[in-house]
Amino acid sequence: MYKQIRYFPSKEAKLSNAAGVSVVELLVVMLIVAGLTTFALISFQRSTRSFKVSGAARNLSQYLEKARVNSVRRHGGANVVIDSTTSYTANIDFSGSGTLYPRTISLPPGTTLSYRLPPSTTSIDPSVSPITITYDWRGRTSPTVLLTFTDSIGDIAPSTVMVGPAGDLSTDTTVTGPVTTPTPQNYTVTTTTAIKSMY
Repeated sequence: MYKQIRYFPSKEAKLSNAAGVSVVELLVVMLIVAGLTTFALISFQRSTRSFKVSGAARNLSQYLEKARVNSVRRHGGANVVIDSTTSYTANIDFSGSGTLYPRTISLPPGTTLSYRLPPSTTSIDPSVSPITITYDWRGRTSPTVLLTFTDSIGDIAPSTVMVGPAGDLSTDTTVTGPVTTPTPQNYTVTTTTAIKSMY
């Protein structure tokens, strides 16, 4: 005889305590993630524009240095013409044939170029008043020129290139006060005062 055993639990099965997250909690997490993503995207775009501006300044510095070296090698003549807010032209012997070739370099989109002649603080638009930075056979140029690269949106710091009268280049510097070319000191040295006796 077979006895059939049936199991009747005395209590009904309970749902577990891990019920999951509510819709409100899910929305809060999604808002936090969206806010962080937006902040990261804005920071990335800002740093990209900053890299473009500083890269344009470095690129101009390289062409100015090439023009200087080319002028020393060829005994003068190489130059960089700043005649637009969005581009400049380097007249350098690129091929090594002895002939200057113009190469127009465009700035990245959204980057503009202006200059000033220290100690003046007035920014000059190169499309209105162009300037040519020409190097002589010693690698020198005449005026001090401060070239400024800015972003069209304007929320990042500008990048600068300063060309000194000795042909030296400085990036991201500021010039204050009068800028003058140093004059050499001429001294007359006599043998009785300048040379001591060895005996």
